[in-house]
Amino acid sequence: MARIEPVKKELVQGETKEIFSGMEKQFGMIPNLFATMAHYPKALKPIIELYQAIAKESSIEPGLQELANLEVSRINHCNYCLTHHTEMAKMSGLKDEQVNSCKLGKSDNTLSDKEKTVIEYATSVTKDAHNVSDELFLRLKSYFSESEIVNLTLIIGLMNVFNRFNGALEVELEK
Repeated sequence: MARIEPVKKELVQGETKEIFSGMEKQFGMIPNLFATMAHYPKALKPIIELYQAIAKESSIEPGLQELANLEVSRINHCNYCLTHHTEMAKMSGLKDEQVNSCKLGKSDNTLSDKEKTVIEYATSVTKDAHNVSDELFLRLKSYFSESEIVNLTLIIGLMNVFNRFNGALEVELEK
């Protein structure tokens, strides 16, 4: 049971009502993550804009983003994000076995070195960002520009925020 129930769309007004309407058009529903955030509407629009800027407008391939999101969510035991990002990973072209391996924290032989590096970086940033090894960072730089590394780090950081928000408030999956 959620510690704080998501705000019902019938109760929102103004900008939040517009945001909910847009989500309903895009997803066919209002994700409980954002409906719960709507209790503090000042943060809802900026966090969605941040997500848009770092994920939707990114030059990093969606499949790589989803590998990072799955790894962060696995580490943080966020079933809500694992469930949603499993679907998003598949939509981005990842195969079931790749997604399932990632969700279990196992290496998949079908993943490229670049994909494995993204997962390893997501792990390191999530577990102890102060101890990202120089060797890992050099590998990252062989695949990504500095701008893309900043972008990837923001994607990983925001997923950690979403995971912790969902965990602390026990946000439930939509029915």
